[in-house]
Amino acid sequence: MHGQADQRKRLDPSERKRLLMDDAIKVFARRGIGRGGHTEIAQLSGVSVATVFNYFNTREILVEEVLDEVEQFLIDLSLSALKVGQTAEETLNSCISTFIEACHHHPDYIKIWLEWSSSVREDTWPRYLKFQEHVLSLIETQIHKAIERGELNDGLPPIDRARWALGNAHMLVSMVFSPDTKDESEIRSLVARGFAHILGIKTP
Repeated sequence: MHGQADQRKRLDPSERKRLLMDDAIKVFARRGIGRGGHTEIAQLSGVSVATVFNYFNTREILVEEVLDEVEQFLIDLSLSALKVGQTAEETLNSCISTFIEACHHHPDYIKIWLEWSSSVREDTWPRYLKFQEHVLSLIETQIHKAIERGELNDGLPPIDRARWALGNAHMLVSMVFSPDTKDESEIRSLVARGFAHILGIKTP
């Protein structure tokens, strides 16, 4: 809880909003996009509900800004995994490692993404589809480059491979979060083989 420490000093508005957003991410990950709200954030932050409304004037604005935060996090995460000069296999392993690490170090962001990507809510689904198009474009570009380098077998069009890859990212995340998961190396191996098959990565 930030509140007790924060009440001893006057925070800069941008710093206060950053702390409230951190707690909003926690609340939405636990309560869900449809249920997380100002009251829970205020309780977690140790501030008044009015303070939270001062920074997020309506629930619609709160949801939009939380999704802004999650969207930017995921785009930055994707870009960090797509390093220049990597082979298709190296890029695949980089993406798998990056998302597994995100599950461990930033689980709340990933949990919100999972709900957002599977809940066809009329208020958030159209926005998710636009975000998905952006991510698919990033993946498709990498697939095109790998095909041009001769690293991928003939098969599905790049956009279809990108869709399969993004869909299987959900499986990867679900396996990491599963309470039955005991050996993460097995997850990496299983997922890497599956992705390699989907993408058509050539084997030596």
